[in-house]
Amino acid sequence: IYTLSLHDALPIWDAAVANGGGVIYFPAGTYNFNDSIQLADGVVIRGETPENKDAKSDSYQPPTKLVFPKYEPKLSGSGTPNDTAFKKITTASPDTDSNIGAVNIDINRAAIALKADIDSGTNKNIVIFGIRSNNVAEPDQGIPDLSFQEPWQRYSYRFAANIRLNAFANILVANNRVNDNITDNYDQPGYKIKARRKNSIITFEGGEVPFHYGNHYGIVVNRGKSSGFKNAATPEMEPGLFRKGIVIRDNWVYHTMRVAIHASGDGLIIKDNIVRDQRGKQWWVNPTGKKETTGAVTLENRAIDWSGWNVLVEGNDYRVYRHKIGNSKYFSTDGEGILVQECCGGSRVNGVMIRNNEGNAYIGLYKVRDIKNAKIIGNKLSSNITSTSLIYVVADTNYGSFAIEDVLVKDNVVAGSILVKGSAGGKGNIIEDNVGNNTGEISYSCSVNEVRNNRGFEVKSCS
Repeated sequence: IYTLSLHDALPIWDAAVANGGGVIYFPAGTYNFNDSIQLADGVVIRGETPENKDAKSDSYQPPTKLVFPKYEPKLSGSGTPNDTAFKKITTASPDTDSNIGAVNIDINRAAIALKADIDSGTNKNIVIFGIRSNNVAEPDQGIPDLSFQEPWQRYSYRFAANIRLNAFANILVANNRVNDNITDNYDQPGYKIKARRKNSIITFEGGEVPFHYGNHYGIVVNRGKSSGFKNAATPEMEPGLFRKGIVIRDNWVYHTMRVAIHASGDGLIIKDNIVRDQRGKQWWVNPTGKKETTGAVTLENRAIDWSGWNVLVEGNDYRVYRHKIGNSKYFSTDGEGILVQECCGGSRVNGVMIRNNEGNAYIGLYKVRDIKNAKIIGNKLSSNITSTSLIYVVADTNYGSFAIEDVLVKDNVVAGSILVKGSAGGKGNIIEDNVGNNTGEISYSCSVNEVRNNRGFEVKSCS
């Protein structure tokens, strides 16, 4: 076991940088870091190759371990200072540092955050491969609200991520295992929030509001922009959402809130990933951590959220579950399997293949204007955690009617319904050879040209 500070590591880093970059190799062992660390241009950190090289295997354990400080909560006074933990692996000049990455390392308690400006950054060539990542979180900067909360209160920031990357080109995130061994969650008896309809204070004395290391994003690639994105983006509107060379494949991701894989790109590939979630979840607090939640809240329980053009989403195996809201009869307003939508970093659809995925939640081209060249083929959707059609292709938005063109929904096995709609017309749209279980229907607008050879559905007339 080795204990290293960034100061201890600087001579190694400096030597690599002075030689134009290189691989800093950590032999098998445990290396304890007491602070965040920075990569630099041309520097890759690498551990010893594991005996079992498949991160989707339950026995995947890289023998090189980087361990960062644990947050030790104190539920009194001002609590434990946040800067004692919550460390990151970053890079010195994120907008330009290229040819960097991390390979074959078990990283405990540090996020990987290589975040260029999505519009102006010129960095490229990032590889995150063979990483096992656990106990990553950020404390929400809005908590505590000292007007009514205790100074020791903490809330897990919903926009944190185990792996968050922005680059101009060429990102590979492959063969990583995320959140298979979360050990640092802790309860917060005495956590205070405001009641939903009154200005009164609710105090939770049990485990209703834990600080949870799975309540955030898993892998995020080119979906972060401080000013936010325009809706229904095109390359002219949001060039950062259409970078080339983005591949996310063969990862295993567990999460309990937000999105497991959140990515964009032109030619984006999201392939052969496994996404898992927790059954029977219950939640009591608004995403801000300050007030009682409602039945209309979204906690963004979602497997894959993609945007961009010429996208392939193939061979993924996902499970998603919604939260029961407090003691009510309601569940959170989310539960998507594979989703593109026009808001929040979403784009228009112009070329996507969604093929041979398996899951329990719907595939949605959700209210995205002017859907073109979309193929949804050979997917197996064995159950449905929402009331939304399991294949949901709708170009009409809340603001108007739009068209669909060259949409093919074919050879899917669906334990529910199929909906394809573009009220402003279209051509080349086909729904064929799908198999249902006699519990759902096929509904479509008259812009769908052919509906044929489907069985196990009630097939409606076009509208």
